[in-house]
Amino acid sequence: MRLTVKLLSFILLLASINFVALPSATAGCQDFPESVTPQCVAENLALAKLAQEAYEAAQVAKRLQEEQAARDNAAKDASERAATAAADNALSPDDCSRSTNRYLQRCIDVSIEKARIANEAKDTAERAATVAADNALSPDDCSRSTNRLLQRCIDASVEKARIASEAAIEAERAATAAADGSLSPDDCARSTNRLLQRCIDASVEKARIANETLDSIRKATELEALQKIANEKFTVNDCSQATNKLNQVCLDAAVAKDVVKKTTAGVAKKLRETQSALTEPLLNAEGEVVLNALLKSKSLSSKDILDSLSTRNLNSEDKKLLSSYAQKLNEIKSNQSAKSIKIPLSNSLNEEFTSTTPSICRVNAGLVKTLKSGVCILNIKFATESGFEVETTKKLTIKR
Repeated sequence: MRLTVKLLSFILLLASINFVALPSATAGCQDFPESVTPQCVAENLALAKLAQEAYEAAQVAKRLQEEQAARDNAAKDASERAATAAADNALSPDDCSRSTNRYLQRCIDVSIEKARIANEAKDTAERAATVAADNALSPDDCSRSTNRLLQRCIDASVEKARIASEAAIEAERAATAAADGSLSPDDCARSTNRLLQRCIDASVEKARIANETLDSIRKATELEALQKIANEKFTVNDCSQATNKLNQVCLDAAVAKDVVKKTTAGVAKKLRETQSALTEPLLNAEGEVVLNALLKSKSLSSKDILDSLSTRNLNSEDKKLLSSYAQKLNEIKSNQSAKSIKIPLSNSLNEEFTSTTPSICRVNAGLVKTLKSGVCILNIKFATESGFEVETTKKLTIKR
């Protein structure tokens, strides 16, 4: 019986899966125009057939579970009725505790009278406690029950609440200022930066990646269930035997296994990418240049940049230029004591450098002029002749 219940539970779990929304983690047989190619049509039909079989099995399991639940409820009701009858037989025929006597008028009256006496006793005890508490206080104390509605006591209560509220607000401001003080001026976690467009963009991008991760996890779960069904179908029909391999059911099972495996690989790759991106900051705490969400690169390492650029419609020369120039920007040291810092310029890209901290540093004629100690933040834009633009930041700690 336990084995049957476990099997039914598993099949019902499959029934709750949304088999209609098949995975589309990577461009392929779930995306137009690939979906209408003969190969994709065959693959999608195999997945749809497998999903239909799972749905029908789940419906059968659901009916069986409902029938079993009905039998269990009937047995429970019979058991409860027997227990009630046994309890009644242990009491005298006129006892109000018997189930057959509870709604007799005399028993209702007894119950009401018992509740009235209990409430009166409770009220008397509360009044006595209030009087005792009042007697322990001075006659003009606002805590006395007889004084709480006096205007002077109401005014005192309102003033006390106002002072407490102001203290809480001030404490919250101080905590926010302390938290901000421990962060760099351009950190999006600072209360003064949260509504900046770049911080909003970073937050939106992080949410998008998180949603993609959850979506990939859901799709991976659905595919795992389909894979289990396909494997069981293959095993039950002895499809590994040479004499059975050409049977239609075995051909279907083999195709379904291959299609689910292929689709699962794509979803797994997407899941790895989104989970990895989710753990990486969009702005580097050490001040290294980080490509923003435009490229969705985790860092400026050659591999990460090339991986990001591989998804863009750029020629190989543009990809090489963008990657190598980002590396040049990373070569600028994050800690500086010089009066001026030379900016590496590109012969093939259009660059634009501006300072968001003009009291600390300024940009002029390809040089960063340092004015005093502090954090110098540079906004950097560089673009190819074809118009593909990258916008990012560079943070320098100036020590003068």
